[in-house]
Amino acid sequence: MKHTAILTLEQAACAARRRVCTGGVAVGALLAGLGSAALFAPMLLGWSLAAILMVSFALYGGAQLAAYWETEPDRRSPWTLLGGLALMGFAGFALWTAFATPYGGAALIATLASAVAFFTVVQGISQVITFSEMRRRGTPGTGWVLAGGLLNLAAGNLIELQPLAGWLAVSTVWGIYLMLSGLALAAESLSDHRGCCADT
Repeated sequence: MKHTAILTLEQAACAARRRVCTGGVAVGALLAGLGSAALFAPMLLGWSLAAILMVSFALYGGAQLAAYWETEPDRRSPWTLLGGLALMGFAGFALWTAFATPYGGAALIATLASAVAFFTVVQGISQVITFSEMRRRGTPGTGWVLAGGLLNLAAGNLIELQPLAGWLAVSTVWGIYLMLSGLALAAESLSDHRGCCADT
């Protein structure tokens, strides 16, 4: 009876490991596919991401407008109304330019690249501020924080100067990173699966 219970527990554990391995392989394949798209079709991926973002902005703006109208009149905030209108207006204009003009797709990707550049610069500024605080406290390793901040500032400004070329560079780096991460995750999951099968 005890031996049967141990076998049943081992079989359940092995089945759980197989499910985890299958999920790992699926996620690894998805990451590798995204990485391949970013590496070999950066403009298509950029256009798709930008379109998804713009539709998301429009939906979020619509949700803000709905929340504004559903709120009691004495508790309504004009900033909610302005934010919703601004998001819907920006998203609608960006999507209209993407579909109505021959170079709209490039403009949409340039907008996405400019957003990436903005957040990269903000991250660089944050790292430089963190560097100054760490240096004041005498924390070791502050040079790496400063180097990362300066690199982010330089990369953000370069992307902003040439958005399309910057997007190609960023997409290439992301593509290589995602492909390698996906392949590593899939290989690790498959090796765990083989170990599980060998144990049984």
